[in-house]
Amino acid sequence: MKKRFFAAVLAAMMVVTTGVTVYADKKEKTVTIKLGYTHSNPDREASDEVMYAETFKEYVEANCDSIKVELYPGNALGSQPDTVGAVSAGTVQMTIQNSSLLNNYDPNTMIFSMPGAFKDIEETNAVMDSDWAKGVMEETGKNTGIRILGNSCTGMRSFTCKGHEMRSVEDAKGLTFRVPDSPIYTEMVNALSANAVPMPSSEMYVAMQNGVVDGQENPIQNVVIDKTYEVQDWYVLDNHTPTVMSYMMSNKFYESLSDEQKKVVDAANEEAMKKSREVTTKLEESGIATLEENGMTVYIPTEEELQGWHDAYGPVCEEYMRQQVGDELVDELLTQIEEVRK
Repeated sequence: MKKRFFAAVLAAMMVVTTGVTVYADKKEKTVTIKLGYTHSNPDREASDEVMYAETFKEYVEANCDSIKVELYPGNALGSQPDTVGAVSAGTVQMTIQNSSLLNNYDPNTMIFSMPGAFKDIEETNAVMDSDWAKGVMEETGKNTGIRILGNSCTGMRSFTCKGHEMRSVEDAKGLTFRVPDSPIYTEMVNALSANAVPMPSSEMYVAMQNGVVDGQENPIQNVVIDKTYEVQDWYVLDNHTPTVMSYMMSNKFYESLSDEQKKVVDAANEEAMKKSREVTTKLEESGIATLEENGMTVYIPTEEELQGWHDAYGPVCEEYMRQQVGDELVDELLTQIEEVRK
């Protein structure tokens, strides 16, 4: 009897030393999630990305002994495109990135940034949380190897400029705006009878400082972080398109997890996403105050003015999107937005 007992104990010790966690009669492999993201701000209350990453790690490790989470802020795992590519290839387990980086892997993901479609952050999140959007992202996962655990809107992109008061569409005519190197942004600016200048974000500040461009467009958080207020004095919240962050995981890695491990990962994502959105709400409110304290005028359009902005570039961008992803997907998005508004 004693021999059997010691044999059982020895076997259990061997299992533990080979990296396997024992739950009663069930065995799970110990795994590590490398989670890479861009922000390196140590204060989670000042960054939705940091809040998500740290909350995710804390929840997972508090509820599952067989999963460890290593955090890599400040693009420590590589550039944003490279990190997304590594997740797709399965060499990195997880990352937090702008959903636009999925466009090169699956053009259908462009649908979530169609200018003129969404009114605000809350509406965008409601659509992104819908079964329809989850279905689109599920297909993306099958086609790309990137599983989308969830999405959060971290702000609505809006126009800034210097030396001009912008309230309505008429005020934007003839101005020159820096935009990301994406055709739909050029279409949007051209629809305002303004001029689009595609350039990397790293060149944007100097271009505004030297008057190469009159303005640019970004959400409140970015305008604060980039200190755009130093070279711009007007910000009109036309909310032309949302910035959506996606919480991406290697589909191969996710499918290798046990059912219990998957449950913990899914629950951790929900908790982290909730906390992240709370940070976004706070930063939106404090961001406006920060910009105004630094001499910037933040103009909130009337309902009529806001509709005017969206009517100017919405139809043009919708037509462009139909050419890129097809009528069916665009119609489904518009139907989903209407459902949310009801």
